Amino acid sequence: MTEEMPYIPYGEEGEWKKRFEMTIPILLLILVFVIVAWKMQWLAGIPFFGCLLGGGTTDIAIIGNDQNIVKTIDTVIKKDLPVNYMVFNKADLDRVAYQTGGSEFEKYDMIILTEGQDGDTIALGQKTLEQLANFVNSGKSAIVIGLAGNKVESSNNQGSGWSVLGFVPATCQSINCEVSAATFDRINMYPMDINNPILKEFPGGLNFSSGQITYTIVNAAEGATPILSMAISTGAEVPAYSGYAMIERSGSLGSSKVMYFAFQPSLYPTLLYNTIKNLKSCS
Repeated sequence: MTEEMPYIPYGEEGEWKKRFEMTIPILLLILVFVIVAWKMQWLAGIPFFGCLLGGGTTDIAIIGNDQNIVKTIDTVIKKDLPVNYMVFNKADLDRVAYQTGGSEFEKYDMIILTEGQDGDTIALGQKTLEQLANFVNSGKSAIVIGLAGNKVESSNNQGSGWSVLGFVPATCQSINCEVSAATFDRINMYPMDINNPILKEFPGGLNFSSGQITYTIVNAAEGATPILSMAISTGAEVPAYSGYAMIERSGSLGSSKVMYFAFQPSLYPTLLYNTIKNLKSCS
């Protein structure tokens, strides 16, 4: 018994073959375009593709002349991560606040908002705060340290800068954020989210023996997640302070992600390294 092959009209077979042959060059052109776009970093500015592809050099705008952060980037982070940065001190921020032709920050991939030199970027102008808010709302990432941007610059600096920014993962426990400094015997930091890639190297937490630390007492903002807690001991059996050390506001793939540090992250450079790497790849 022989099995008959199904009959395919010659015209239909030829039409299918013709369509297939026409598809090949189109697919090749698309592949070439994707490769060129990836090499030229054209897709990096599009949130979804930037997060998906990762890689490439990350351009960071450092808000405030925090030399501890600058030194950490130069001596630690740049060794393994391709990053460039530009520091915007208070005078720079005042200069670019009202420039025409778009925001100065648009060309950057990430901002690190610091307290600056002697706290001069704790209070920022309304226009600067709005520019930074637009930056993060466009799908880019940010790191916020301590009280950076906490106030609106005015005659009395009483306006809430974090309310204008809208993306800071932390809130103050009172009208004015409380900041403390301590000479400690020991600091223990404990992961609150063991699956967070920033903390994967520290399943047992972090420990510091003797030194000085300045920290901000904060709560987690609505929709934000504390990922690291800290307990500061000054010799007594009961810790002098227990609270949040790092708080994260995560976005879905293709949207912004923000990390808040309640202490100076250059105290432990690996944390800052992991944070920049994580925000860079949106992982």
